[in-house]
Amino acid sequence: MKLGFCTAFSEDVVRFAAEAGFKCLEIFASGPLDPGAITKTKIKQAREVLDTHGIVPSSVFYQGDYGAADAPSRNNAVKNLKKTMDIAEGLGTKIVTTIARVPAAASLKDQLKSYKKSFEAFGKLFEGRGMKLAIENWPAGGGNMARTVANWEAMFDAVPSKAIGLEYDPSHLMWQGMDYLAALREFADRVYMFHAKDTQILEQTVARHGIEGAESWWRFRVPGYGSVDWKELFQIISDVGYKGDMVIEHEDPVFGGPRFREGLKIGLKCLEHYIVQK
Repeated sequence: MKLGFCTAFSEDVVRFAAEAGFKCLEIFASGPLDPGAITKTKIKQAREVLDTHGIVPSSVFYQGDYGAADAPSRNNAVKNLKKTMDIAEGLGTKIVTTIARVPAAASLKDQLKSYKKSFEAFGKLFEGRGMKLAIENWPAGGGNMARTVANWEAMFDAVPSKAIGLEYDPSHLMWQGMDYLAALREFADRVYMFHAKDTQILEQTVARHGIEGAESWWRFRVPGYGSVDWKELFQIISDVGYKGDMVIEHEDPVFGGPRFREGLKIGLKCLEHYIVQK
């Protein structure tokens, strides 16, 4: 398993990753790698930077609105997803990560229909190119089909293609009150990428205000600074034989701004306590 973090692409970031001891990166399809303006030359240049610093691209992340109400927006999202596949292959990875966008205001039944319409075609597309599409379980205000464990079951029943899987993130499951450990065991064969992000439950705030009265009763943290049981989580990873990479999604407000890279280093130290990078 290689450890990395999520980031937009730049040579400065790649250099920092290598110097800090990271081995991989999840790269955003944005900025110089924007699928709407990508060229083979830009992909080649990015690949050369990664190779120079010994950093492996674990995946490329693209967030398109596949469930948009208007056809032009949906078509553009699909077009950019296809270009993101080209970016991923050009950089040296077979994994694209995304959000399963569906209309947030629709019923669960209609959301599943929207998901099936888009991702059935994606399954065939990714199968044809020998690639994987991993969906992150960020709730997105109810606009991501993969926001609950129960929905995962419905998704994989609706679209059985093994080209479609999960970018598992325990932090979102925790603050929503779901069993993130049981979920990992149950869906281990569909976990193709792994977000290492922690959630801190602010117990004193909950005790005084409850979850309805408090403005904020939880916050994202770097691995090791929240409530996720990383020891048990890594035990499950070992048991199920997960062979993919793990990337820190750094959204910790304590280590924001000028302390951002400090937070990444702290997260790396926590994760390396449980594994030896390969």
